[in-house]
Amino acid sequence: MSFPELTILLHQALEPRLVRLLELGRVEGWQHDPEGLHQVRVTSRRVRAVLDLVDPGVYPGFRHHERRLKRLTKALGATRELDVHLIHLAAMKGRDPDPVHGALIEHVQDWLDRRRLKICKPLVRELESLSIEELSGLLVDVTLPPVLVATDQPQGAWRCLEPLVRRLQDALPPLLEHEDAEALHAFRIQVKKLRYTLETLEPAFPAPLQDWLQRLKSLQTALGEHHDLAMLEAVLWELQAPLAERGRSILAAASLDLLAAVAEERRGRYERFRKQGKDFVAAMLFFNLRRMLLPGAAR
Repeated sequence: MSFPELTILLHQALEPRLVRLLELGRVEGWQHDPEGLHQVRVTSRRVRAVLDLVDPGVYPGFRHHERRLKRLTKALGATRELDVHLIHLAAMKGRDPDPVHGALIEHVQDWLDRRRLKICKPLVRELESLSIEELSGLLVDVTLPPVLVATDQPQGAWRCLEPLVRRLQDALPPLLEHEDAEALHAFRIQVKKLRYTLETLEPAFPAPLQDWLQRLKSLQTALGEHHDLAMLEAVLWELQAPLAERGRSILAAASLDLLAAVAEERRGRYERFRKQGKDFVAAMLFFNLRRMLLPGAAR
């Protein structure tokens, strides 16, 4: 990174995020708590978003810590999808008074519980081997450059943002015309990355980005809920066929009802995403982001 002032800004963003991750890793029993796992995972992603922008040469042992952090994030995702499914099913059961539907939901919950238990034992061992505490090495012997130019933050920030912004700008229009679960999930990951990057680079902007960040968070939420429902739908299809094959006609029929309800919710989340996405296009938000950061630059 050839922008000394931006290098310092990025370190100032990295330090509190990494300290927060270390604090969460010191909470006793977090490896066994779904919410604890989720908080550590989200915080690890925020740290990684900053590491994607920094100059590796500033941080001794950078590659080692970066690899450890990637492994940590990946491991933490092992049970998250199952936890989300269980939460969603519990909510559906609470809304549906039909006892047959309730029995089917409990059948699915039991299946997910067994799957989660199978994953958790090796997961805890892996998390212990990764040792979050060792990531504190990123804050040791850091070599920050002297600030020679006090006006380089906006240009450096845009250099970090531009590839993310253009990627989203190009990918969005086709997604507004066709529901493609895999492409929508990939787009959500990019939205999240842009949001975390904007949070990191916000001090380089002349005004707060609260509205921007909230719009991105809402878009990310709609896409996340769509993905969760699409994955739950896949699980229900996986369980429906064996029920029918084994002659469990009542549960098999109930599973089709449940599938229809989940599919309807999924389509609703897609429509919510389409509305928010069209607002992005209409407001030219991606273009205005650049104009806000670099007001004198040509379009």
